[in-house]
Amino acid sequence: MKLSFSTEVVDLDHQAPNRNKRESKYFWDEMYQLISAGGFRKIDIPYEPKWDFGGRSGIPRTRRSIDIKFGNTEGYLKFLSENGIEGISSVHLDPTLFCQGALPMFFGAAEHFGRDAIQFASEAGADSFILTATPTCYAVHRTLGEASEEDFLKQMKELTERLADFAEEKGVRLCLKNEYWGLLRGNRITDFVKDMKENVFLDVDTAHLSIAGTDVREFIRENKRRIGSVTLTDTSFKDQEEAYRQVMPEFPAKAATWVFRDPGFGMVDLKACAKAAGEAGYDGTFHLNCRNSAAICRSILRARYYADHVLNA
Repeated sequence: MKLSFSTEVVDLDHQAPNRNKRESKYFWDEMYQLISAGGFRKIDIPYEPKWDFGGRSGIPRTRRSIDIKFGNTEGYLKFLSENGIEGISSVHLDPTLFCQGALPMFFGAAEHFGRDAIQFASEAGADSFILTATPTCYAVHRTLGEASEEDFLKQMKELTERLADFAEEKGVRLCLKNEYWGLLRGNRITDFVKDMKENVFLDVDTAHLSIAGTDVREFIRENKRRIGSVTLTDTSFKDQEEAYRQVMPEFPAKAATWVFRDPGFGMVDLKACAKAAGEAGYDGTFHLNCRNSAAICRSILRARYYADHVLNA
């Protein structure tokens, strides 16, 4: 089984002890060594243009930051190799950031930075560019104005197909991730993609699908021709309060809980999901994601233990 580890393990979106330290290059330089020490040779990178807006360059989550600190993508890959990381498996863009005004602004920014992220993924030799299918429900409704959800989804479908064509030109596979707080949560994405071009694939995110009440293994079987990426995330959260509609659905207002857990610490049978993907013909990388961990080093080691003693047992 081919595995990669996501640097989304580092929470940069919310206040926490040592948060400012996480915005510095020396923190990330050591992070690669820690991931390598945990036995992972490939990483996944979230692409977050907001760090460019603030002038930060120590956070390796945009091509601009990487160019400033390492010269270019080739220099970055060389540095990763020297620190035990053999390459980048995927690049993930969540366009929720761009829900700041009118719809034309959102779609213009999403396409601009989507192409930028795809270009970086291509230069880095990544297999896939993972695109969050829609922003959070709250962010979309705040941005719609006089438009409807149907209008938004129509334009999102057109944008996705343009980006998929560009990704195909660059030798990268575009995969849509349907998060539990988005308009296409759970099985809704199946109808969204059924008439789309064959170069649009799906990223199976096990925790997001589970929270939305979807049978992950059945979802894989029904969409086996579209499976282009599998992200192994764990959770024990049950959304009984419609947290997916809230301003911060990752931090439910009425539930004192972490939505995402380290592999093996939630209720998702990740081994069964991985087996179902294999039976459906998926032979790509499985991305282990301990999203926004409160204990990064512990999460790396837990993920390695789970990989060795459960996934590969």
